[in-house]
Parts: sequence; structure tokens; C-alpha cells
Amino acid sequence: MAWPLLLLLLAGQSGPAAEWRQLGLAHISANRLTDAEPALLRACQLEQPPVDSCYFLGRNRQALGQYELARQAFDLALAGAPSARVHRAAGLNCIALGRDADAERHLRQAVALPPQPPEDPRVDLGAFLFRQGRLPEAAAILEQAAQADSPRAHLEFGRVLLQQGKLEPAAQQLEQATRRNPADPNGHLLLARAYQRLGRDADAARALARGEELRRRKQP
Repeated sequence: MAWPLLLLLLAGQSGPAAEWRQLGLAHISANRLTDAEPALLRACQLEQPPVDSCYFLGRNRQALGQYELARQAFDLALAGAPSARVHRAAGLNCIALGRDADAERHLRQAVALPPQPPEDPRVDLGAFLFRQGRLPEAAAILEQAAQADSPRAHLEFGRVLLQQGKLEPAAQQLEQATRRNPADPNGHLLLARAYQRLGRDADAARALARGEELRRRKQP
């Protein structure tokens, strides 16, 4: 969810914690992440129980690369009201900290709780399992996530299938990913690999050229 939209959703809330939170989110919306820290910290301290403000404080600290401080903020948010989005954020933060066991625990708890679109923690869990080399587990959860038809789920499922040597299904998933998110170079580049291994050289060349073009555009 974009920060300006969050500001609109929170605009009707009142009280000291909400006011500090709105100030912090305004700073984030303007890409003033360092300025957002004291406002969100104050909101987190005032909020009873600590929920949204501590979550946003943790997200802001993540963006600043302050992963241990972010962990502390997410712990406060989870103590107030556990939710899928907070467990997901905490899990991704634990990955950055190299705490794989905690990361898996949080991501699995996020999957078990009611979903909070647009993010799907099943995709994060599947990608995490893939990076650990646990391909059958990753494939099972990503196959479920792909049924929701998100481009990221198709991309990660296609990546796992490609690694497993299931080339036709991999190509199908990656084709879906590139249709739904044509601006992502990763989908095109992975699709090129699938086509190449299938012997579809002309299709591979086109997908590779498209992926390289998109990657060059994204470079600063």
C-alpha cells in the first residue's frame, strides 16, 4: 500500500499517537526516513496497545537498514496485536539479520493468519525455502500462492520449477509472470533460461533481449 494512501486512511483517526503517526508517515511519504524515526517512535510509545505505529516504526527502521532496532519495534507490534503483515515484516527482517529459524517461524505464522493483501506471505515463505534448497517444500507452498494469480507468485514458482528441471511448467509460470508484470526484468530473464533449456532459441533470444533492456532502464 502506498504511503499517501495510508495517510488518507489514517486521516480520520485522532489522539496524540495518531497525530505523531501521521507526522511520521508524512515524512516517509516525502522520503525523509530519518526525520520519520522520532515521530513514529513517539507514536509507538503512546499507542495503547502498540499496533500500527510500532509496525510503521519497524518498517521505517528496515528501510534505514537498522534491522535490530526494527526487530524491537516489530516485537512491540506483535505484543499488541499479532497480524499477518507484522509477522511477515518481522520474518523478512529476521532474514536480513541472518536469523533463519526466527524468519521461518514468523513467515509460517503470517501464512496461518488471515491474509492482508496485497502482500502474500506464502510467496515470501516459498522464496525463503527455495534459498535454503528446500525445493519440494517451496514448490508446494508457491503452487498454492500462484492460484491467487499474482505475478510474484508465478515468478517464484517458475524459479523453483526451473531449478527442479520441470521446464514446461516453469515456462508456463514465467510466461504468466511476464504477462502480469511486464516491466520486471527478472521474469523475462528467467523465462529466457527456461526457453533456452527447452531448445526454443528464438523465444529465448527475445526474452533475454527484453529482460536486458528492462534491467538497463532500471539502473541509475
